[in-house]
Amino acid sequence: MPRLDMVDTSNNNGTMTVANWRSMKKYGVRAMVAKLSEGIFFTDQTAKTSIRNAVVSGLHVNGYHFARFTTVAGAKAEAQMAARSAFNAGLGKDAVIVLDFEATNLGWSRNSANIKAWVAEVKRMGYPKTDVYTMGSWTNSMPLNNAGRGGWIANYPSNPAGLKFYGSYMGWQWTSTHKFPGCYGGFDVSQMYSSYYYGTATKAIKPKKAIYYRYNPKMIYARTTINRYKDVAFKQKVDSFPAGTVFAIAKVIIYGKITRFQLANGYYITSNLANVNRLYYAVNGGVKQVKSVRGSHRYKDVSLHHVVDWQPAGTHFDVAKVVKYGDTSRIRLANGMFISGNKKINGFVK
Repeated sequence: MPRLDMVDTSNNNGTMTVANWRSMKKYGVRAMVAKLSEGIFFTDQTAKTSIRNAVVSGLHVNGYHFARFTTVAGAKAEAQMAARSAFNAGLGKDAVIVLDFEATNLGWSRNSANIKAWVAEVKRMGYPKTDVYTMGSWTNSMPLNNAGRGGWIANYPSNPAGLKFYGSYMGWQWTSTHKFPGCYGGFDVSQMYSSYYYGTATKAIKPKKAIYYRYNPKMIYARTTINRYKDVAFKQKVDSFPAGTVFAIAKVIIYGKITRFQLANGYYITSNLANVNRLYYAVNGGVKQVKSVRGSHRYKDVSLHHVVDWQPAGTHFDVAKVVKYGDTSRIRLANGMFISGNKKINGFVK
């Protein structure tokens, strides 16, 4: 039988887990292509997690967009959709962004103009590696050349054993119904003839060790959605707050080998640095430069009572010193003026 070099997935397969990908690797799978988007109306919500889990499993990762366009303008709009979806799904510049072209065949001239417009726009949006996927009967209806060896072609013979179709192309998708142990449903699998789709890093990513606050930062803001709980074990959820929400911390509570933050109302939230961050710069934090987020006042005094002027959003400030002020901090500038040490007002640069 042909090799199982690459698998493409979509929401039809569900979200692919690390266990799924590792099962596939045992049978020779080296790369995956996740459906990213379709037309200008659909984004595949399974792509991001499936891609992340594939990276963790040591696979090369890529993405595809299902074409619905019939004009150059439509092709450009869908290319922007594809590139944004690729970025949001976590694909880097080494990933191949594939145009799945199998909906409407308008003949060589119009197909060529539309496909070239799509490819050019995807590259302009920051993804230099592209390819075109289509069925075998359409290969003479569109430009497939990509650095001398373009195109990923689908053709499903009843008995593929011993066959090597489309050897001059990037790859041959030889079935859409292959079964893998521990994985739901049938999968599209391909035998690849070049390393073009193997450009992304495949070293399995080890999860970072969680770091928890061991001191009370007094004020923190949420990096991610934060749940509040009645109990320190986090079994009785009360409600949730979006990223950016500010919390005043009453206590740091030891919970086994980690900690929790307790609020003044007795509820508990996480103290994991991946989820929360101290709101004010630390005196010994080593910050050297900040940037105004929405515009910042400069003050004569550390209490921030006497305004000197207003600096617009985007203004960079060189930090002379971070000064503690109660449970907060101030940033002293080289000219002796002060600005707020609140990170949501003056964001970290270096």
